[in-house]
Amino acid sequence: MPNPPAFASQFEFTPDNSAVVIALAGKMDPEAVQELHPQIQEVYRAGVRRFVFDLSGLEYAGSLGLRLMVGLQNQVKGHGTVTLCKPNDAVRKMLEMTKLLTVLPLFASRGEALEAAKS
Repeated sequence: MPNPPAFASQFEFTPDNSAVVIALAGKMDPEAVQELHPQIQEVYRAGVRRFVFDLSGLEYAGSLGLRLMVGLQNQVKGHGTVTLCKPNDAVRKMLEMTKLLTVLPLFASRGEALEAAKS
């Protein structure tokens, strides 16, 4: 049986294309960020300003991965938002320890994160 990829991302747009849920899985290391950043910027250039990161499949997020999310929040500030949902305990502890939850709101479900992204 083949090993699962070290990192994977899946972009799911809302029916009106006003928001995107980005489901992350595996380990968000520097190589993963290098792959993910241009994809996010392409979505941003297409006009999307509401981003939800579903962290349920994420095992690890390095400092560059966290910086990518904070940087995106700064990029959309005043015109959109970035929200997070469903991290595992290890990722949640890292978010708490780095105080990123003061900048990036965390929700229990995708639905709640999407609803919060609307306001």
